[in-house]
Amino acid sequence: MLAFEELDAFKVCHQLTLGIHRVAEKIGDRDPELAGQLWIAALFASGRIARGAGFLNRRMFAMCLDRTLGALHEIGYHLDLARGLTLLDEETHRELEGLRGRATFYTTKLLTSLQDDPGPGDRP
Repeated sequence: MLAFEELDAFKVCHQLTLGIHRVAEKIGDRDPELAGQLWIAALFASGRIARGAGFLNRRMFAMCLDRTLGALHEIGYHLDLARGLTLLDEETHRELEGLRGRATFYTTKLLTSLQDDPGPGDRP
């Protein structure tokens, strides 16, 4: 397996995490709870890829990627909420959603590559 730093999924998640950090600092004064939840989900997304890459077991790596996808969807909800509460401008929202979409794509692609031809309805 590749080092986590070489994985496209990690690279994009890391870019997203850096962008989320800038946003969380800005909205933290107005809504510290939302800022904290957004920051935690961003850390979780990239951190689970790094953790999973350290496992020598493909199923464990796949499980970590599955959790990364959950965190990416959580980030999407938090970004939409921040936009709805006018804590986030449209341009920043669009930029972060673009990164989130790319991170979801690369993470899903990586997860699919780890699957051992599961039966119908089975998950790694």
